Amino acid sequence: MDKTYRQILKWGDKHEQAITPMMIEVLKEKLGVTDTDFETKYLSGQQEIKLEKKSALKQEQLDFIKNIVGEENILTDDFSRANFSYGKFYAELLKLRLNEIPNPPDIVVSPKNDDNIIKLVAYCNSHNIPIIPIGGQSSVTGALQTPNGGIALDLTKHLNKVLKINELNKSVTVQAGIYGPAFEEELNKKGYTCGHFPQSFEFSTVGGWLAAKGAGQASTGYGKIDDMVLSIKAITPAGIIETKEFPKTAQGWDIFPLFIGSEGTLGIITEVTMKVHNFMPENTSFASFIFKSFEDATTAMRTIIQSECGLPHLFRISDPSESDIAFKTKGFDNTFQDKFLKMFGYLPGKRCLMFVAVEGQKEYTKLVVKNCKKIAKKYGAMSIGQGPVKKWLEQRYSSAYLREPLMDAGIMTDTLETSVTWENMLKVWDSAHKYVSLRPKTVLMIHISHVYENGANLYFTFLSPMKKGEEKDDFIHFHKGLIETIIENGGSLSHHHGVGRVLAPWMEKQLGKTSIQAMQALKNHFDPNNIMNSGGTLGLK
Repeated sequence: MDKTYRQILKWGDKHEQAITPMMIEVLKEKLGVTDTDFETKYLSGQQEIKLEKKSALKQEQLDFIKNIVGEENILTDDFSRANFSYGKFYAELLKLRLNEIPNPPDIVVSPKNDDNIIKLVAYCNSHNIPIIPIGGQSSVTGALQTPNGGIALDLTKHLNKVLKINELNKSVTVQAGIYGPAFEEELNKKGYTCGHFPQSFEFSTVGGWLAAKGAGQASTGYGKIDDMVLSIKAITPAGIIETKEFPKTAQGWDIFPLFIGSEGTLGIITEVTMKVHNFMPENTSFASFIFKSFEDATTAMRTIIQSECGLPHLFRISDPSESDIAFKTKGFDNTFQDKFLKMFGYLPGKRCLMFVAVEGQKEYTKLVVKNCKKIAKKYGAMSIGQGPVKKWLEQRYSSAYLREPLMDAGIMTDTLETSVTWENMLKVWDSAHKYVSLRPKTVLMIHISHVYENGANLYFTFLSPMKKGEEKDDFIHFHKGLIETIIENGGSLSHHHGVGRVLAPWMEKQLGKTSIQAMQALKNHFDPNNIMNSGGTLGLK
């Protein structure tokens, strides 16, 4: 069987998912697509992979690498090199559909242990061979591309174990290449949870969570990944960094946070020690609300988080656009319940959904939900029970599978996210909708899913028909405009996806020249020959 570009571009476990009939009707209404668009696969990517660019490694270099890790742990065939060329950014998937892989890695290497990595890094540093550490390949920022070729270092094959659960310290030491589900399963056996559940949870790794400085869907309660890490081990061209599991210190500035968000530019994270949390799913309390407006919903959310009445773990608002599409695709429109909501002023185009889930001791979870209900009611919310949030949690990982059938139908779809203060929240939200409204037949859905006392994130999902024949240029132009709209109105470049190469052009403007110079100085120290994920990641040279 031929190995095709489509085999690479598909998400997750690579199954083909169909769009539901109700969703198709929404897409026809909003985007102007027709039944014909769903009958064939546009830019299917079903061609056999044949790379034009051959490996640039010399035979003696290949032999050296083979002697370190073993022949069974290297891959040089076209499919494997292509498979490690991209992450899951929309423009990368578009290139795969167009059969474009101009700069694949020269080789894929799966180290067996830290000693292998130490030898590889030393050799590559002396021979100027680029290295990029690879986990689950779920990056949506272009952070996994290999513009200079080199080694794609697959950490998932061997470095995928829980090394120690320290119940006295309530911590876990784990290898960076372990996938989320395997990690969580090991913790659950001991009565713990990692608390970190990004949408990519099933197909992302602990090392990737650190490298991108990620957040999970329960981050309002548990924190982002940088709140969870106690120590790391990282192998760099300058030497090994191995910090200790102290709760807090005053020993100058901490070193390990430098690697959280470094996206592979400083070295290779091989081990992580993290906090763990008690696993008590039977105690979780849930609540769902509907508000009359996004303004009311965000005011209630801000009041809840600033009142110090306890932290929800899952805390989420869908804006009117996202809420309306959720209602339509679930067959809610024009039902008795819909008419009831309209009668009391919860109108389509204005109403918003809020989901809450609180974990911990039973008395605590009930108290926090009680406080949330009291505040939500003050801002005009109607409580709609536990069902909606529970249903959302059941399918929280599945929406990523819709990207392939949407692209098959010629629909451009991608996401962006930002961190924003409360004072700029509505400004960024409104400006993004105004920008997207200038493009005909385009839908923008926005939600909030990570909440803090001084602000929250906004997460943007857009859908629009592709300009066929101009797919790449059209996306780049539209995407760039949305990024600039977010920044100009007070949003950050990223909240939890990271920066990669996609957002790198805005880094100096966002952080300032002095900050970029400081980051570059660290890069120059840890990686003097620029072999670690080189080629513009984070805006570094």
